[in-house]
Amino acid sequence: MLAGASILGGAAPAAYGDELSLPTKTWRGSMAAELLQTRAEVTARPLQEGLEVWEAGASGYMVIDTTTRTPLEYSTTAVSPFHSSSGELSYLGPGLYFANRAGRSVNLFTGRSFKSSAHRVFARETAEMFHEKASPLRHTTELGKAGTGVGTHALDPVKSSDVLSRITSYSYITGCYVYPNTTGICGWVAGSIVTRYWHARSSARKLLPSKFRNGTNLTSSPNFATYLQGSNSNDSWAQPVADRLGWNAKNQNVAASWSWVLGNIGMFSEVEKNRPVIVFGSLPINTNGSWGAHAVVGYGETRGGWLITHYGWKGYTDIVLNGGLIGSNAKFQLN
Repeated sequence: MLAGASILGGAAPAAYGDELSLPTKTWRGSMAAELLQTRAEVTARPLQEGLEVWEAGASGYMVIDTTTRTPLEYSTTAVSPFHSSSGELSYLGPGLYFANRAGRSVNLFTGRSFKSSAHRVFARETAEMFHEKASPLRHTTELGKAGTGVGTHALDPVKSSDVLSRITSYSYITGCYVYPNTTGICGWVAGSIVTRYWHARSSARKLLPSKFRNGTNLTSSPNFATYLQGSNSNDSWAQPVADRLGWNAKNQNVAASWSWVLGNIGMFSEVEKNRPVIVFGSLPINTNGSWGAHAVVGYGETRGGWLITHYGWKGYTDIVLNGGLIGSNAKFQLN
C-alpha cells in the first residue's frame, strides 16, 4: 500500500459519515470504524513486512498486522507515534517506533539510532514474531478502553504438567522479596529480582550491596529497585535496565556480562542456558484481561513454547506469558 493511501481503497481518502461508520466491504474499513471511532479521515501507511499504521488525523491511530488482521496497538485519542514522520518506517513493539534517516534507524521517541542494515534485520524478525505470536481478537469489544493493547489472555498460572523446564535455582526468583510496583517502576523491580537471583546463586561474590541484603534476599528497606533506577525515569525498556545491572556489578567488583536486544530475539535461549531474562512489552496487566506496558522476569518455558515468568508483583510467580508484544529484552549474567 502506498504511503497515505485511503484504507477504503479508493483514489481519494474517504471521510466518515455522520453515524461514525465506514463501508464494511473491506476489512480495513470495518475494523477502523469499530476501533478508532472517529469522523476524521483515516489513512494507512506501510511499515515493515505487512505491518501498517492507520492514522485518523491528529488524534487516533492503529498499528495493524495485515497478515493476520490483528491490531498490535491502538488509541482513539493519542497522536500517532509516526505522525509527521516520512520515509521508511518500522515498528518493533510498544514504544519502539523508527524512521530511517541517512542510513540510521532513529527511535522516534528517544532519538537513539542504529545502523539501518542491522535494524532492518530486527524489524523483519519482529514482524515475523507478530505474525506468529500476536493474539488475534476474539471480539473487538473485549478490548475496552483505547490503548489497552490487544489479546484476550489473562494471567494464567502454569500447570505442573505444562512445565518443560525452569532455570537452575529458580526459587531464588519465585522467593524473592518484591518491591511495591504501583508507580510504574516494573523494569527496575524486575532488575532487582534478577540481581537477587544472581547474588543468591553465588553469594560469596556479593553482587548485592550490603545495605540491601537480608540474608541472601532483598531488604524491604532501603529499596534496591529505586537504587538501581537512580536518576532514570520510572518508565523503562531493556537498554537502561541492562546498563544499570552492569553498573551495579562494576560497583561491586563482580565480573558480569549484560546486553539488550529489540524484540524477542534470544529470549528463550537465555532460559535454556539457565539464565533469567527481563522482557518488556505490551503484556496482560491483571486477571481481567487488561493490557499495558509492563516488564517481567522469564525463568522457564512451557511445553507449548511460552515463557514462565515472575510478573513483578507479590504472589504473581509461575505466570505463563501466553500472549503479548515483546518490545525488547535485557540479559545479565555473572562471568
